[in-house]
Amino acid sequence: MRTHEIGRHSLIYGDDDVSTMIYRGRVSYTEMREILATEDLSNVPDVVLLICDIRAFGGMDSETRRLGATNPKPAKRYFTAYIGAGFSLRVFVNMWNRATNFIHGEKYVSGFFDDEVSARAWLVAQKEAFECGEAR
Repeated sequence: MRTHEIGRHSLIYGDDDVSTMIYRGRVSYTEMREILATEDLSNVPDVVLLICDIRAFGGMDSETRRLGATNPKPAKRYFTAYIGAGFSLRVFVNMWNRATNFIHGEKYVSGFFDDEVSARAWLVAQKEAFECGEAR
């Protein structure tokens, strides 16, 4: 397991292929650059599993959001389990996924949860289903 502390935020690369991003407060442009710099784009698995804990998320400005959106996404599928998302963020994520999936094909799948246990279980089930579909 590797943990990166980025300002008030934490990014944990787990040994079980599930990464966890914990946001605490607002994300600055510099923090977003640091978060993106932790990614090894030369060694991305086919399936990326991420728990995104946003219970204490304070948002980000449009320039920071744009930086995150323009980062390369080489995996075949990205599964993100959000913990603590309110209604407006759920709507935003669903709209974002629809738009990006329309452009890039079915690549982004999100779920919304109240706790880490159910989020992790969903991610593992999604990965297994994806791998079974790939084997056909």
